[in-house]
Amino acid sequence: MFEGEFFLGGLLIIGAVAYVRLWLKNRKNVRKVEFLFNALDSGDYAFYFSDKNTSGSEHRLNASLNRVKEILQHARDEQIEREKYFELILNSVDTGILVVEEERGIVLRSNKAACELLGMDVISHLNRIKDKLTDFSCRQTHTELKSKRVCIIGFSDIKNELANQETDSWVKLIRVLTHEIMNTVTPIISLSDTLLKQSKGDKREGLCVINQTSKELLQFIENYRKFTHVPMPKPELFYVRPFLERMINLAHPFVSTSATIRLQVMPTDLLVYADEGLISRVVSNVLKNAGEAIAQNGNIEIKAYSNEQEQVVIDITNDGALISDEEAAHIFIPFFTTKKEGSGIGLSISRQIMHVSNGTLMLHTDKTQQLTTFRIAFE
Repeated sequence: MFEGEFFLGGLLIIGAVAYVRLWLKNRKNVRKVEFLFNALDSGDYAFYFSDKNTSGSEHRLNASLNRVKEILQHARDEQIEREKYFELILNSVDTGILVVEEERGIVLRSNKAACELLGMDVISHLNRIKDKLTDFSCRQTHTELKSKRVCIIGFSDIKNELANQETDSWVKLIRVLTHEIMNTVTPIISLSDTLLKQSKGDKREGLCVINQTSKELLQFIENYRKFTHVPMPKPELFYVRPFLERMINLAHPFVSTSATIRLQVMPTDLLVYADEGLISRVVSNVLKNAGEAIAQNGNIEIKAYSNEQEQVVIDITNDGALISDEEAAHIFIPFFTTKKEGSGIGLSISRQIMHVSNGTLMLHTDKTQQLTTFRIAFE
């Protein structure tokens, strides 16, 4: 009886010990699995379950957990690579792109073009940029992202693109017109020159009129051909301050002696990469127009600086009579002029020069301050 109880007690002890060991082992394995998921959830993939000095089920468990980590780490690395790839694509386009959470208006994502167009380093909330977006052409798409309604906004500045297309159209049209007119006028001049040598009396007088009129028309067309034959730029680095000082000295014949011209260049050693000879024609033409626009005691202010998009900008501002909205809409069109003796190609040629120089020439009117600004910007 005693021996039976002793044997049964031994079995119970052995069973209890085995149960405790199995429970401890299971608890250890559960902790490993918990550790695995906690680490993965926090983005930590630096851990490793040792498969040395282990055997049996523990060895297989550690190897399996390491395999799970490797699979998930590989998937995460691929996801990161895809995100970098898509981000590179987004940042390479000229269209601004915003991903906005509809409910709270929080900007979840923005590309480089969006920040440059809006002039901001960080875009955090839609309310901060609503007013600025009205200046652009916008398109919206609605979808769901992680169970949240989001709005994808694409916007672009079409003003410069339209200006370039308009300039290209005028160039093509003028080339055709000048070519056809010159082909018609040149034989007339040649024929009238020949007939003049052989004519006398009233006929000679009439031929003189035809010959002189034809030559004046040819010269007139030659002037407009300049608009379509702007030479290709030969850009070099040059300092902006001494360049603008030279332009101011050359502009004095067109500016009243009682007028004031102020120059501000920030930084003082500002450099620009462009064709100095071509750009001098642009600045000279804008300064001439400003000098003609201001009154006797008027002011012209020239500011040169580098903006947030790292463009070199030259603003030429005058306080003369404002350009009307109707005139502003046509001011860069070839042959359009409000001056009695103007040719109407000065600003057209200037914009064409900036176009071939990968820059822009734009008009900005401040009706509140009664100021007119021509902005010359270099990419």
